[in-house]
Amino acid sequence: MNVLLSGATGTLGVPLVRALLAAHPALRITCVLRSGKSLQALRESLEPAMHGRIVPLLADLADTGGVEAAAAALQPGGAMIGVHLAADVSWDKPCDEMVQVNVEGSRNFCRLLHAASIAPQLIYVSTAYTQTHGWTYRNGYEESKALAEISLRKEFGARMPISTFSCSLVVGDSRTGEIARFNGLYPLIKFMAAFNPPFLVGNKDGLLDIVPVDWVVHELAGLVEWLSSGGEPTEVVASAGNTRIRYEAAVRLIERQLSLARGEQGQPSAPPVPILRDRQWGFLKRSLAAWQPPGISASDFRYFERLLQVYGTYASSDRVRAPLNVRTPAPDPHDYLPKAIAHWVDRHPRVMRPRTVGEAA
Repeated sequence: MNVLLSGATGTLGVPLVRALLAAHPALRITCVLRSGKSLQALRESLEPAMHGRIVPLLADLADTGGVEAAAAALQPGGAMIGVHLAADVSWDKPCDEMVQVNVEGSRNFCRLLHAASIAPQLIYVSTAYTQTHGWTYRNGYEESKALAEISLRKEFGARMPISTFSCSLVVGDSRTGEIARFNGLYPLIKFMAAFNPPFLVGNKDGLLDIVPVDWVVHELAGLVEWLSSGGEPTEVVASAGNTRIRYEAAVRLIERQLSLARGEQGQPSAPPVPILRDRQWGFLKRSLAAWQPPGISASDFRYFERLLQVYGTYASSDRVRAPLNVRTPAPDPHDYLPKAIAHWVDRHPRVMRPRTVGEAA
């Protein structure tokens, strides 16, 4: 088995590299990395015995000219599976600001894959919060990921088999809480830890689709194994399905873990934060000139508003794809989410001093 991988230093990339190398002692993985610094970061996240089994291919996927030069220097080898993980995962950018990385970067990865192998096949990693048709995109991330898949199938579908792997909101390992990058749900955890927000926004009964990183990597590695053993191209959606968690339940789990951490530091617990509906939040925004929330400056309120808009959208709309072709059901977030939050707290002890939104950090 030969593997070309982008995003090796990311949330899924690090544990995927570790899992594949552990399962195949003779495997060497070619990793598309921006720089020697990225290579060093990847090596530091792996066991020393694995360092020599990483083959770096230095190229910035957002730089088409650089990718073309790197592709021209490659000698095509045998069959290879390309796993494209790299992406801009921001929820607050418009689509046109994400096209170069998420759409053109995906095409550039396929150009490298095609140059590196006479028999390539692709696993395009997307999000379970989008699809290429019949979808109303809530942000630029969802739209750009769908546009990338459409573009790849149009340009490369006749030249290589394409499989897709879509996962939902990834949090820490179900056993240890560990994760390589604190994206997705973690900015909300940070906000609730660093401030005492006067409220959050969303449907408290809305269902969040959250999955632990180890389960996602298990499913993704299974897809790699399936294709390497001659399996047909397929589509996998690694979402929570029946184990989705209510938005209010997730917020209360976060509060509970933060209260435990504050208690260990001799700090008082914060009261439960109210969760407002979109309509209530819209009224408060319209009446902001007359309403003076304690401790919230105008600049702080803009940041607060942006965060509420991002998470309120997903808490008010539980539109997410159902699980498809997974080997095992997703674990229950009531079991693993406290570990993920505790791990974040352990890594950010200085953030734990609660303060109001308007108070300087």
